Parts: sequence; C-alpha cells; structure tokens
Amino acid sequence: MSRRSLALVALLFAVTAQLLRACGPLLDQLAGPVGIVNAALIALAIFAVPGVLVMAAPRVPSRIPLLTATTAGLVLAWSAGQVFGLSLALTAAGAVLAMAALALTVRRAADPVTATVGLLAGGVVDLCIRSLTVTWDPAWGQLPSRLGMTALVLVLLLLVIGRPTDDLRGDATFAATDTKTGGATGGLRDDLTAAATAAKSGGATGDPRDDLTVAATAAKTGGPLGGATDAATDAKTGRETGAGAETGSPGAAGTGRTWALGGYLALWTTTLGNPAFAASQSGVALQLCVAVLIVVLLVAIELVRRLTLHGGTNAIPEPDHWIAGSAALAGMVGGLVLAWWGTGPWVLLGIALTQLSATVAVARATAAPGNRGDWAYGLVWVLPVLLFQVHYDMPLPFDNRWLLIALGVALGFAGMGRRPLHPGGWRIDLRGLVARPSPATGVLVLALLGPALMYATRPPTTDPVVAGTVDVKVLSWNVKYGRDDATGRANPRQLADAIRAVNPDVVVLQEVSRGWAIGGGVDVAEYLSRELGMPFVWSPAADGQFGNLLLTRLPISGVRTGSLPYGQGPMGRSYLKATLGLDGRSLDVITAHLTHRKPNTPTRLAQIDELVAQVDPAVPTLVAGDFNFWPSWPEQRSFTGAGWVSAQDVTGHGAAWTSPTDHPTNRVDWVFGSPQLAFTDFAVLNGVTSSDHFPILATLTLR
Repeated sequence: MSRRSLALVALLFAVTAQLLRACGPLLDQLAGPVGIVNAALIALAIFAVPGVLVMAAPRVPSRIPLLTATTAGLVLAWSAGQVFGLSLALTAAGAVLAMAALALTVRRAADPVTATVGLLAGGVVDLCIRSLTVTWDPAWGQLPSRLGMTALVLVLLLLVIGRPTDDLRGDATFAATDTKTGGATGGLRDDLTAAATAAKSGGATGDPRDDLTVAATAAKTGGPLGGATDAATDAKTGRETGAGAETGSPGAAGTGRTWALGGYLALWTTTLGNPAFAASQSGVALQLCVAVLIVVLLVAIELVRRLTLHGGTNAIPEPDHWIAGSAALAGMVGGLVLAWWGTGPWVLLGIALTQLSATVAVARATAAPGNRGDWAYGLVWVLPVLLFQVHYDMPLPFDNRWLLIALGVALGFAGMGRRPLHPGGWRIDLRGLVARPSPATGVLVLALLGPALMYATRPPTTDPVVAGTVDVKVLSWNVKYGRDDATGRANPRQLADAIRAVNPDVVVLQEVSRGWAIGGGVDVAEYLSRELGMPFVWSPAADGQFGNLLLTRLPISGVRTGSLPYGQGPMGRSYLKATLGLDGRSLDVITAHLTHRKPNTPTRLAQIDELVAQVDPAVPTLVAGDFNFWPSWPEQRSFTGAGWVSAQDVTGHGAAWTSPTDHPTNRVDWVFGSPQLAFTDFAVLNGVTSSDHFPILATLTLR
C-alpha cells in the first residue's frame, strides 16, 4: 500500500467534498434570478464535465500530464476563490477539476484497496476539519481556517507533482517488461516460489496446499497471481495494470466503475459525511456524532484491507462474484432506511451499516474491469442531491428519501461481478481477521482529537438566567439556512453577530438548516448555540435537516414539537412550543414557519388553527415566526379575531416591511401576543441584510 498514493487520494477526497458542499448554497442563490428549472439545468451541465474529463483521459496525448493539469487548475480555482471570494464560477470550476483529479487518482492507485482506504482516510480528514469549525467549512470561514485549508490544497499539488511512478499501477512499458522477464506479473516458477514462501510464513490463506494450488492455477491460466498472458494483454490494452503515471496512453486512465465514486460522494454529502444530519435526526450531540462517524470510517478501513481483492489480505472469504456485492446492497438499503426513517441511536447504527456496506461496494467497483458509465460520474453525484432538494419546491411523486435508497441499490450493483486477482473459496483466515491495524488507521485515530476538542470548548453549562416579567426582548428571524442572501455564501457567523448585537432574552428562528446541501452542510443550530452561549430547542420539519429553533438562557420546560397540516404543500412544516420561566411566572412561546405560496391561504389557515390549538388560555403566550401572509389577507383575522395582538401594529410600526432585504415590498414576519401580554416596543432591524428577511425585535411585559 503506497503511502503517497493513499495520502493523495485522501486529500483530494477531503477537498472535493468541501467544494461540492460549497456548490449547494451558490446554486440555490442562482435559482432566485433564473428560476429553479434553469438553475437545475445549469447544475447538470456543470457536473456533466467530470465524466467527460475522465472519458477523455485515455485519448489525451502523452505529452499532456492530465492529472497534474487538473490538480493545478483546482489549486488556481481555490486560490482565486480565497482572494476574490467564492463565486459559483470559481467554486464549480474547482469542484469539477477536483472530481476529475480524484477519479484519475483512484483509478491509477496501486490497487483498489489502497484507493478505497484513501477515500475513507479523506473522509476522516474531512470530518476532523469540520469538527474544529463546528461544521462551517473553511472555504467560507475566518482567515485562519481558510489559510489552513489553502495549505492543505498546496500540499495536494506537491504530492501530484512529486509522486514517484511506482505509486501508480505502472504503465504499459512496465507491464510488458515484467512479462518478458518473468517478474511480478508472470512466470510459473516465481508464482510457485512466492506461494511457497507465503505458505511457510502464514501467508494469504494460511494453508500451503491452497496457496500452491492457487499459484499453479494462476500461472497456467493467467489468473489471480499474474500470468504472462494477462500481463501481455494488459500491456496492450491498459487493463488493470495499464494506468501510467502521466503517459496519456490508452491505459493511462485505468479501469473501474468510476460512476460509483460519484454515488459515494452523493451519499457522503447527504448522509455518511453529514454530522449535522446525524445530530438532527438522532438527537445525539453533534460532537458525539462526529466521533461515531470517524470511528466507523476507521473500522471500514480495516474491513476493506481484509477483503478478497487485489491489495487485500483475503482474510474475509468470497466464494463467488455475487455475495459481497449482494451483501453490500442489502446493507446499504437497510442502513439508509434506519438512518432516514429511524430516530435516536438507530440513526447512527443505520449510518454505520451504510458506510461499511458502501465501503465494500466502492472497493469492488474500483476493482472492476472496464470503464463503462464513466460519462455519468458527476451526474451520479448531482442528480440525487439536486432532486432531493428540488422536491421541497417542486414535489416529486414519491418521498424524496427513496432517491437515496435507489442510489444505494445502484452502488450495490456496481460492487457485483467478477474481479481480477480473486482466488475465491470459503476458508476464513482467522489470523488475518485479527491482524493488527494498519499504520494508516493508527495515524487517523488522532482525528478523534477534533470532536474531543469540540466537546472541551463547548459553552459552559450555567444555571438558567432569572429574568423579570418586564421588558423581555424576543427576536424572530427567518435566517434562510444560514447563507448570505446577497452572495450565496454560507455564513452563520454573521447571524450570530446580528443576534448578539441586540442581546435578546429569547430567539426564535425559522428556515434553520442542520446539514442541508443548499445550506452548505452547516449545523446552524449547534453553531449559533455555541457562539451565543444559549441552549437550543429544535423542531425539525421537511426531512429533519430544516426547521425551527429556539435559543434562550431562561429556564425551559414543557417543550413540545409537532407537524402542521400539509394541505397544499409543497413542504412539511412544524411548530415548536416551550414554556419559559420569568421570575415565578411562565411565558409560553410558540414559533412556526407556515407554507409560503401565495395561493395557499386554506393551508395557512389550517396551520394557524393548529398553532392556536396548542395555546393554554390561562398562560401568557407569544406566537412568532415567518407566517407568509400579508396584513390584508384573511390569515391575520384568525389571530386578531381571537383577541391576539400584533406587536408591530400595536406599537405603531405597521408600515415597516420585513422582506425581501434587497428590495422590501411585503410584511410576512409576525409577533402576536395573548391578552396577558403588553408590547412596549418593536423594531424591524433593517440594517441586517444577511438573510432575505429582516430580524424583528419585540419587547413585552407580562400584565
């Protein structure tokens, strides 16, 4: 296993994953001016390019070092983005080049096991970095994290430029020379000698007769251990051993079902490498979720090293070419069902099962002969992610989670079929199973320091603040997934700065993202809680990665969350109710985000009825959120007719617009109070333009 090759795959994977996440918010911002359909078509056009580049690799003249060129282009795009700001053009260019470089490197790795271990190691690096930044990628972050990530990208370029030829599979010349000299790829005597030596020393199978039989058969048939016939064929066709360093020969692109790598990246973006999703879905603390995901990757590294594949130890038997792929398919489907339909620790178990199964499928897909489907490489990433998100504005005729199930099935099929260097058999190598972990695993264990540091630096647990019943400040704000509305960049820090500046007692937020692709994969809830030192309560909506948030230092009790009527859709909505302690009295706070389409008044009225049904008439109650109706619409009368008071109107600020921030034309954000409340002040914070809604701040007193 080449350390340099492994490191190159790992760093490329970590950079690729970050750039793909960065594309989400920028593409979502593009949908505003051009429309969802046109933005989707642009996304498809962009991510058709990686497949084209991979397909073109065998036809590129030998004088053009394609891998070096794509990596250098990636470095330039990254550097320009850090200097001028990440735009869609620069980010998409970097993501496309990163995907192409990753695919070329994986296909040129020494063997499929090394390539897969590199991918898993890259996942560990990605998670460790994100644990240090509380899931806010360095691409968007503050200067120190951006400089650190830039240094990592430069190391990547140095690895590509300075890598030795023997880190790769060797070009056609190497294969042909080996064949002539009876070297590693050919020669009955060498194969028998190697087998005898392995048998004496407790080699691949631990049984001398088995090793000699396999070697003899392989030498006669050109099978698993080499064979002059296959080596000569490989030298001509570039199959398996024909991936040259930068030869540009027909074999330079290597083999393997590269499109499966795109599928794995899609699962990584949405599920496997998404600790915010894991925390939101399971209710487990974010830092613990990161630690669990890292441990699962370390286990996956040891699993793939023991597979019956070229580069593996063959400790785990595989008697035919269907069993491993079928098991991986079943594992991914079952794991995804647990992860996306389950709750609590079952979610983490589902993610673990999916990751281990995907590891087997990707390793076997990488080892597959031939390269059919290369053209779909980038599309296999973008289509599931894109359709998953588009579903919330243009509903699919089925639950969008089935897209991920279908992706798991496709990856399972990619892992099926015959593989080169596959001895078969049922014998389990017990010594191989319990062998010591690889040095790579030993080094990567240090990544657990990331979530440990995240835990150590969490805000201190303090007693709840005791507040009076006079001049209680409540801020309500639709934060649009935590991305800047003007630039499209994920930036939860500016949300924290805006909230901190007015020092509210209670904060209720809508459109909070916890891992959504169009939010950059950030856990906005956890980030704001840490930055503000305020515990949070979460109310998931849609797929559980999007919803309502309550932050406060006041005593919290009686938390209740639930779904609102779906009606005309197009997205599932939720409400959040909590009781706050105020100097011996109680204040109930309810927040929600109602359906957004103008013609959907019947649905909004039904949702308002559900909110009002949660109210205890004996307790002072405040209801606030983005309700998506204008003052002249009938929805307001559902509140005022029941005796509720609008904070904005009763304080004389009824003419102030709350959205959109670039050109305010409407008022859809509301704060209502029950008769036991008196509003003494109200403000639309129209100097804060980080979302498409202005924050609104109400000051109240309990009567």
